[in-house]
Amino acid sequence: MDRRILALLLAGLTDLTTATQLGLSPRTLHRRLRHLMDMAGVRTRMQLGAHAVRNGWTDPS
Repeated sequence: MDRRILALLLAGLTDLTTATQLGLSPRTLHRRLRHLMDMAGVRTRMQLGAHAVRNGWTDPS
């Protein structure tokens, strides 16, 4: 699920669209993002995206 969240956000989808596509509430999406940011040790979504790509958390494109 986390990989799908990252892939959709990296593709530029909004939080609401991402949550809807994954069948999550916006609140649940935000909690999962916060957890990912904590795991990565980053403070912004931009940093999370860069960390995810650098560390192979996403599928190669």
